Amino acid sequence: MQTMSTALEAISEEHRGMWRLTTALEELGRNLGTPGAQPDIELFGMILDYIERYIEQVHQPKEEDFLYRAVRRRSDEANELLAEFEREHAASPALLRDLRALQQSLAACDSAGTAAFRAALDAYARMMQRHIMREETQLFPIARRILGAGDWDEIDAAFMDGQSLAGSEQVRAEFRALMSRIVNYAPAPMGLGLDHAPAPAPQAAAPLLEIRQLFSHYGRIAALQGASLTVRTGQLVALVGANGAGKTTLLRTISGVQKATGGSIQFEGRDITRLRPDKRVRLGICQVPEGRQVFGALSVADNLQLGAFTRRDKKGVAADLERMYAMFPILKQKAALPAGTLSGGQQQMLAMARALMGRPRLLLLDEPSMGLAPLLVEEIFNAVVELRRQAMTILLVEQNAHAALAIADHAYVIETGEVVLAGSGRELLNNERVREAYLGI
Repeated sequence: MQTMSTALEAISEEHRGMWRLTTALEELGRNLGTPGAQPDIELFGMILDYIERYIEQVHQPKEEDFLYRAVRRRSDEANELLAEFEREHAASPALLRDLRALQQSLAACDSAGTAAFRAALDAYARMMQRHIMREETQLFPIARRILGAGDWDEIDAAFMDGQSLAGSEQVRAEFRALMSRIVNYAPAPMGLGLDHAPAPAPQAAAPLLEIRQLFSHYGRIAALQGASLTVRTGQLVALVGANGAGKTTLLRTISGVQKATGGSIQFEGRDITRLRPDKRVRLGICQVPEGRQVFGALSVADNLQLGAFTRRDKKGVAADLERMYAMFPILKQKAALPAGTLSGGQQQMLAMARALMGRPRLLLLDEPSMGLAPLLVEEIFNAVVELRRQAMTILLVEQNAHAALAIADHAYVIETGEVVLAGSGRELLNNERVREAYLGI
């Protein structure tokens, strides 16, 4: 069914480009607050011009004229979602015009205007990223389910139509040239992918965690039966599978709270298969357990402090505490309250923040979306995406297979304690076997 995914793959590629640009804008905005930093007005302008022109001339026509129309033709279940996406498309030009107007304050060194520009820039970037995530995780699964081969043939043909503006090779060449100009103009740390000394891609990075033929038993029952996987530095790796497949057992065995009965666990080339759990934490392996498991009688602040119990750098701990409050503002509002009084979603945020207080080198996330309302799931996944953007190494076990695979660099499928499939997140997302068994498609 290759034709079925061609159009969505093209849109996803454009999404990845837009995501890189919006995170670059966020980084530029943060740099405005650095003492002595000079605002790069030209770079701001180039990125905003690219985003506006690309959405209007290429991306939006593809989606609205072809994909959205086809989905509406087959079903009305996505009408409300599509209407919201169209409103966001329509609002984008005005938001960008407002940003350009506020941008004039940068040249004038107007501190109040600069603060307003930073706030508007951050709001726009987050709106764009939320839009992208919702299309990938909500609209695309519906499209895959309800559109037939004939629909995809029609959409693919329209995407490649050289007579249309969106399909014109000349237009695509112009945007490639503009992106190349942005990338080569941007400073190397911006992470746009073409700096003069590019960092190794995640798949080329050194293995941080290597699991080989791992076994674990509950009495006579084998929960893991020779599972093997690799997590490389800076990767987000997803592990998906049915209930009872061994996902949680694998994480518990990595963190040391479940005993391995065979095989090996290597962390940075060191065999930790028999190492005590507390020593694994000191090496930088931190787990967010299934079901949150916060200390309900202790305050939110005390729970966070417990996450840093292995650290002795008081100033660093204090700084990280403020960083957690910035990432999850509700935790600061409720810092003095018992953790047991928080909602399920707030407890999940607390559990994640508590693990991050340990400054993990490997973060193990076990079912972070379990039992949460859709809006809270989105917020949790936004946090995971932000951590991935910061190059944190993450092993994610998640019941929402589609959402996990959509953001994963690499992924594994586990069945009855054994890894049976492996590939990039995108490859497994489009794998027929995975889609039928775990995505409900």
